[in-house]
Amino acid sequence: MGSQLVQFTRSQTGLTALDQVGQLCQTLFDPLPRADQRRKAELYVRGLLTARGRKTMRNIAAHAGMPAGEQSLHHFISCSTWDWDSVRENLAVQLDGMLKLQAWVVKPMVIPKSGAHSVGVERRFDPETGHVVNGQQAYGAWAASEEASVPVSWALHLPEETTLADCAARAVLDIARTRAVRRLPVVVDAVEGGAELITGWLGAAEMPFMVEVSAATPLHVTDPQLPRGAGKPVTAGQIMDAAGMLRRPVRYEDRADRTVRLGFLATLQVELPESAGAGAAGVRRRPAGRGPLLLVGEWSDARRRPERYWLTDMTGAPPAVLMRLGQLSRRIERGATDLSDRVGMRDFEGRSYQGWHRHVTLASVAQATAAMAAVAAERMSSGYGPGYGHGYGHGSSHAYVQRPGHGGGFGDAATGFGGFGGYAAADRRTGFADRGYAGRRRTA
Repeated sequence: MGSQLVQFTRSQTGLTALDQVGQLCQTLFDPLPRADQRRKAELYVRGLLTARGRKTMRNIAAHAGMPAGEQSLHHFISCSTWDWDSVRENLAVQLDGMLKLQAWVVKPMVIPKSGAHSVGVERRFDPETGHVVNGQQAYGAWAASEEASVPVSWALHLPEETTLADCAARAVLDIARTRAVRRLPVVVDAVEGGAELITGWLGAAEMPFMVEVSAATPLHVTDPQLPRGAGKPVTAGQIMDAAGMLRRPVRYEDRADRTVRLGFLATLQVELPESAGAGAAGVRRRPAGRGPLLLVGEWSDARRRPERYWLTDMTGAPPAVLMRLGQLSRRIERGATDLSDRVGMRDFEGRSYQGWHRHVTLASVAQATAAMAAVAAERMSSGYGPGYGHGYGHGSSHAYVQRPGHGGGFGDAATGFGGFGGYAAADRRTGFADRGYAGRRRTA
């Protein structure tokens, strides 16, 4: 594993992601055993950054400077033996050093497909379009900070073998168990269901978590501030409807537009019900030594119902920290996924499981290169210089960090705010050839 931290810089003449890709690829692809594999991996990343339109193998090869190399790249992605996990670990370590990471954020991604022969394809609902599509579903674990967020690990849902909840948990556990990265909070989108399984997996791994659930999620109230009822579960929405008097204003800074915003939170102790037949009491018992779960209701307008519902085991977290963790998830929805589409994250045209994983791994490297070039530019324009690493900071984020063998804590010593900006800078500064391509949805 490469241990040298890449330093991104930007001169006054203006460097783009392509000017930085060689240095980053040299570090990330060090585990690949052969020189030709390392060379092809870098060429593939360069092709993803420069190809216009859909990132087909032919398009990537042409823009990587090897117009006759389509078959060679196809073999490198779909039929080679190189290990994508080691590249992902290197990427996570690099981002943990470059950015002031605050959380691992797990988000679903639906990949529309025109045929039925690719691995993992079935009819499924796509929340981005609101339609049922023929396609794959994956979960990405994003290294998230207030400056940028980049996917570092992926899990592809195989309907006959795994549940969506197992897939979501595996995406983050595969990378969070890496000893070289810090134990950060895990923010998971589980609105589609599976909160019990996800919290169980993360709890067993001793990963602090904040899991978004739907208003229909059944829960048992254990908080003395509300009546417990007759022992039957009630929904998260019903609980928060009854807890309006517990709602409190929370001021937090939105780093994306550098404004202080006002939100509202209410928190109540709850437990998740067991699945049917799990026991007479019907209540999920916590592992020994684990604290209670909190249901967090989040409002931007106190006159309306909560916009989001969360389950967390971080019972000592200040409300502003919980609010900012939720903002990290929203920031990925607002902008970072557009950058994923620009580097062809959904464009793999092969059918194999191994080929899909190698493609999204290299697309994640391309996205990291573009995102870090944008962050470097933003830092330079803000007057903070190009430096990365945990010695860099300005202000405070009071993020929650848990290191292996230690308890969690808050404060600047754990992690700091590393500058201003966010993904708004990516569109202006990554240097992509096809600036109008962001956010378009396609079928494969």
